[in-house]
Amino acid sequence: MYYEIYLDVYFLENLMLNFLILQFAGIIQKETFPITRKLLASMTGAFGACMIVVLPIHKSRILSVACSIIFCFLTAYAAGKKRGSRSWRQTGCAFCILSLLLGSIWQIFVTYLKLPFWLAAAAGYAAARLIWKCWQREKFSTKYIYDVTLQKGTDRIFLKGLLDSGNQLTEPVTDRPVHIVDYDEICRLLSEAEIQELDSFLNMEISGRMQGNFLYIPYHSVGESRGVLPAMTLDSMEIKHGESARNTKKVLVAVSREAVSSGGKYQMILHPRILE
Repeated sequence: MYYEIYLDVYFLENLMLNFLILQFAGIIQKETFPITRKLLASMTGAFGACMIVVLPIHKSRILSVACSIIFCFLTAYAAGKKRGSRSWRQTGCAFCILSLLLGSIWQIFVTYLKLPFWLAAAAGYAAARLIWKCWQREKFSTKYIYDVTLQKGTDRIFLKGLLDSGNQLTEPVTDRPVHIVDYDEICRLLSEAEIQELDSFLNMEISGRMQGNFLYIPYHSVGESRGVLPAMTLDSMEIKHGESARNTKKVLVAVSREAVSSGGKYQMILHPRILE
């Protein structure tokens, strides 16, 4: 089987693809490559792609792949902001991976949707950017979510907690930080008498001082000028995020009747001073 290839068109196509890949690699690495350098690097990669086609290199699949990888790193080296540092090496790895990923996306647009090359390249780039943004949003939403273990006596419960810098709730007298937990979760640690006392407070059916381990915590929030939450001291709380873990004794936990997370991703709001 013979293919008729126009080198000028092939060069321009690879030039465009290389430029888009370098643009995306810069976004991922949070690097800013000068346009002139990106163009020079893209021309280097496009020239290499043409050489692989013209020379007998293309007859050997292994040799073609090896040369393609070499030209990927040459392209990254030409675009790298700090030559001789790890920057261009990281760009080279990103360039190789993105070439495979975006190449597959572009091929789908060209083969199945019958889009012209320039439109398929633009659509593939836009699709990759959309996937990246969705992944970044999901990553950010879980960055501050911790695995939490609450202990009262010999009983323990496991839940998810969000480390929220906006939670500045403290006990007025001692200035102890106060964490907020869902009602349904804390009830798993309480006795029947404590649950009844908690319900009485939340239903505004209690007067005078509360009995047991509860105390009043005044708070301010957006949309509500002031209010009071019932809180109690638990024996310990352990938070984990990846390999790191921190255990704190005698933590003060307030109870929220409403779920602290509308999506159910976490059941507790952690005070930022827990990491101090």
